[in-house]
Amino acid sequence: MLGAGGTPRGNADPHPPFSRRLRSVKMEQRKLNDQANTLVDLAKTQNIMYDMVSELQERNEDLEKRISALEGKLEALGLSLLALPALVSQAIGQQQRELLGSWAPRLCPATAPCTPARRRRSPSTAPHSSSDSG
Repeated sequence: MLGAGGTPRGNADPHPPFSRRLRSVKMEQRKLNDQANTLVDLAKTQNIMYDMVSELQERNEDLEKRISALEGKLEALGLSLLALPALVSQAIGQQQRELLGSWAPRLCPATAPCTPARRRRSPSTAPHSSSDSG
């Protein structure tokens, strides 16, 4: 039955196979567009990941260089610390020699040889002998 103006009544499609086919083609086209967009997104993501990996590799190389430099400095510091006791001993010995050298002319007269004098004990610090006790 035809309605007013020669169109079918209700929602009946005058060309059912054609409109089903058109809907199917449009649906397939949407799916293909979605897949194409997904591929574009994947390519962008892949580029971003590649850039990140490259940056991480550069940072890793920089860190390895810095670590290597620190290892060298640490080794040099360790060697310096090993040499420190000998250097301190040498410096103390030199200061003692300089100090004794500056005191020697004051302690020894120019005419007498400079030998260490023996100290005489005072009676209060001398050890008691058996003759002192009785």
